[in-house]
Amino acid sequence: MQILPRREFIKATSSLGIAALAGRSAGVFAQQQDVLKIGVVHQFPIGEVGWETQHALGWKAIEAAFPGKVKVTAVTDVPQAQDAERVFRELASQGHKLIFGTTFSQMAPMLKVARAMPDTTFECCAAITTAKNMGAFEARNYEATYLAGVIAGRMTKSNVLGWVGAFPVPQVVWRLNGFLQGARSVNPQVTCNVIWINSWNDPAKEKDAVNALISQGADVLAGSPNTPVQGIAAEARGAWSVGNGSDFSKFVTKGQLTGDILDWSSAYVEAARDVMAGTWKSQSRWRGVGEGGFCKMAPYNAGIPANVLAEVAEREKDLISGKLKVFAGPITDRDGKQRVAAGAVLPDQEVRSINWVVDGVKGAFPKA
Repeated sequence: MQILPRREFIKATSSLGIAALAGRSAGVFAQQQDVLKIGVVHQFPIGEVGWETQHALGWKAIEAAFPGKVKVTAVTDVPQAQDAERVFRELASQGHKLIFGTTFSQMAPMLKVARAMPDTTFECCAAITTAKNMGAFEARNYEATYLAGVIAGRMTKSNVLGWVGAFPVPQVVWRLNGFLQGARSVNPQVTCNVIWINSWNDPAKEKDAVNALISQGADVLAGSPNTPVQGIAAEARGAWSVGNGSDFSKFVTKGQLTGDILDWSSAYVEAARDVMAGTWKSQSRWRGVGEGGFCKMAPYNAGIPANVLAEVAEREKDLISGKLKVFAGPITDRDGKQRVAAGAVLPDQEVRSINWVVDGVKGAFPKA
């Protein structure tokens, strides 16, 4: 396994860099017999928690599953699409036969490279388009926020929840809607106030948003930024919180009720297994909770009553079996328009492009 910042990777793959770093580059890029070389492209550095960390856990799961059979090169700090295209191309040129993109913004450059390099297999997280040699995977994490919402609906005393929104894109909106759907399924009086900060990671804005939401009466805070800041801020004010993406319980030791954790392990391991077996096929994998799923619940707070935990466990079982659908009708949006009729379920393609919020969401809702 090698983790290289983009600049170091580009230097090592340039002709001058390879000559200057011959010894090291041989270690990084040499093809070994019966070893699958895998490339992973991260937008940002790999931290202790957060989006990049969850993807790192995914490719580390490949190494654990196939010891001695794979060699992973992870390239970090690739925020721009044009840089991602170059890195994808370089990885493929250097013999990496399976390459992962870790975010939606890498979809277009990956498609371009995939079409030009048909002998390499590509997988892109959150992509909405596939190709003959490019697959996609995404989490139905609205299932996890639904379960967290059930807990929030039972634990709130004010009947006001708060949501710190990163951007009003579908991946955030479906989580927000799932959260309130879960809360209202056990407490129809609940509403959810939203403040948008237009950032995935801005601690100052997150803290300000949490304080504003608490001032509006919210006593359970959730949201979409990828840091524990909002949970820490809520805990300092005596409010509950729900984490997002990673397990923040070691940072929010008293006030975190639970959280939805992204678990990409099966996405990574299955792709590597199928490439090595020669059985890989292009597909779009979209999974929620359950074995082999892409999301799971963070540890539950000891302060949650046993009957509530039992209720959540039963709902999770029903989600896994398909008996329970988060977006089953009737569902009305906050403007009073019926979006899903009784007896119907919102189709996947409409969930993936969702640009409306359910009844009970309060606050501005800008279009993405």
